[in-house]
Amino acid sequence: MAFWLDHLQVPHGLKGNCLAHRPVRTQPERRVTRAPRSTEVRNMSQERQAKLAFIGCGGFATASISPNIWMVPQIDLVAVCDIEREKAERNARNFGARRVYTDMEEMLDKEELDGVFVIGPAPQHYALAPHVLKRGIPVYVEKPSANLSAEAKELAEIAQANNTWGQVGFMKRFADLYLMAKDIIGRDEFGPLHKVSAKFAQGPYPQIWGIDSAKRSMLIGQLCHIFDLIRFFGGDVKTLHAMYHEVTPTQFAYIVNMQYESGAVGQLDVNGIEHKQGFRDIEEILHLSGLETCVEVRDMLHLSWQSKEDFTTVAPRAGRYRHEFHPAWTGVSNSRATFGYLGEVQHFAQRCLGQVEGGPDLWDSYKSLKIGEAIYDSSHGAGVVTIDY
Repeated sequence: MAFWLDHLQVPHGLKGNCLAHRPVRTQPERRVTRAPRSTEVRNMSQERQAKLAFIGCGGFATASISPNIWMVPQIDLVAVCDIEREKAERNARNFGARRVYTDMEEMLDKEELDGVFVIGPAPQHYALAPHVLKRGIPVYVEKPSANLSAEAKELAEIAQANNTWGQVGFMKRFADLYLMAKDIIGRDEFGPLHKVSAKFAQGPYPQIWGIDSAKRSMLIGQLCHIFDLIRFFGGDVKTLHAMYHEVTPTQFAYIVNMQYESGAVGQLDVNGIEHKQGFRDIEEILHLSGLETCVEVRDMLHLSWQSKEDFTTVAPRAGRYRHEFHPAWTGVSNSRATFGYLGEVQHFAQRCLGQVEGGPDLWDSYKSLKIGEAIYDSSHGAGVVTIDY
């Protein structure tokens, strides 16, 4: 699945497409012929499109984000930038950008942009996003926005100070089945949410991005998704108590008990010991409990809902009664839409145009990282931790 390519492509530190602290290249911009766009996908009306650009044309940008451009009629991809000209030219050719740059500042000076994608490892987001935000231009960064919550908060404050905003690539908020679950728990018949729990399991997790250990790396680089997901449904986590068990330096488990600001409770089982291969064997379960009702989503593909009312009364002694969603392959053939990549790109474009509001922002990345830091501290001697956002 393309989601995991960020870790496979750039597993350590700043690589590939970092533009900060590198000599500026002086080659003139090269114009690239723009490929015709499909009339089946593109809305050819006179509606204004968001003029967007990319900083970073590495593995994740190329595999998971840029391919959605063609599916979003609100996007006019005007330029791409990478310190490796070949990568920038390839992505311009493949995804329809008109101009190519190897110098980020040159692109920002010359182009009139409504928003910019900055795609790379977290330290690159922290280094490069301020160059965009300080010009008052909205930015999209992948998750997380930085390695540390303090750095993520700094980015959010820079955006605020310059009267702009940033979106973070928490694509699960736009995934089909999580949107279905959100719809169900939002109905009057479901009632208040009392428990929000999740499990995320994979194989060994590597040490990445200059972080001091794999056990901390996983909390930052991978589980930030899960921490944002539980916040998306349950709101802010108030207190938690975590335990840690290590089998090898790259195979370990965290078990976490939590209470949310709302008073709801929950548990997390997040580990790298159950499965053989780190980024192939992924297991993900979200469980949402109301009173006499619950919803469970498995692997972003299957949903089970036990409503308060039985859907038949012919055998009252029998139970449980559950509504199930198991898609046909034709229903998930566009995996980028199913898993939320298309939705997050479209949301960024629409928000740049003022057509929508909200969405996962730089403050959400900060809060996700705060949860990960609290779990690490709690499991390494701090006991019960109250999170101060």
